[in-house]
Amino acid sequence: MASEQRCLLIGNSRWHWAEQSRSGVWSYSHSQPQLSLLEGSPPLCSWAAVGPLPAHSVLRPDRRLCLDGIPLRHVPDWLGIDRALAGWGAWTQSAEAGPLMVVDAGTVLSLTRVTADGAFNGGWLAAGLRLQLQAMAAGTQALTDPDDQRQDPCDGLSFPRDSCEAMRRGVIESLVGLILRAQDLDPSPLWLCGGDAPLLVQALQTQGLELNHAPELVMQSLVTLVSPAPDRSALDQPLHRL
Repeated sequence: MASEQRCLLIGNSRWHWAEQSRSGVWSYSHSQPQLSLLEGSPPLCSWAAVGPLPAHSVLRPDRRLCLDGIPLRHVPDWLGIDRALAGWGAWTQSAEAGPLMVVDAGTVLSLTRVTADGAFNGGWLAAGLRLQLQAMAAGTQALTDPDDQRQDPCDGLSFPRDSCEAMRRGVIESLVGLILRAQDLDPSPLWLCGGDAPLLVQALQTQGLELNHAPELVMQSLVTLVSPAPDRSALDQPLHRL
């Protein structure tokens, strides 16, 4: 079915797309950065960026969504727009009237705290899965980057014998441990999004954490903000309360 309009978020390592069909339903996809994807129709109705900006006429300045267009309160000017979108989106969708924590497992794993009245309240940043694997490979003689796109946990062994599996398992455990520590300090409801979220869900559930897994939280929030009127269809994607 042909698209009516589309939005783009330029990430650090991937481009994130939202496309609306003629029936009004939004769908979401992700791609490697590629200029050819900007060509053709429909034109971008809105775009935002946290990663490198390509030089292209399609990226019109008047269509760019910036931090001041997101109604998350007390946002510092250095905050990544993806964190602001995720925090605002989780707060607007939350069924509980209280603070919350958003974990975005992307190139960088970010933890973003949002107060009960919808204000940014700090957080943590750590290298994500790919960055950690690449750093180990680049900084050592014997280790190599696993460089695969697997979305399943490691081989099931607590202490893998294979070096690539050991690297993956170590990084996943480090990210899970960071999230668990944050929950010790602030046991607010936890929202999880980002490309590596599926790798963390099972490990976090094993620790007894309750999760709101919203895979497309950032793009849903972007679409909702740029719609001419509040467009709740953008939020009609599965929210997995785990």
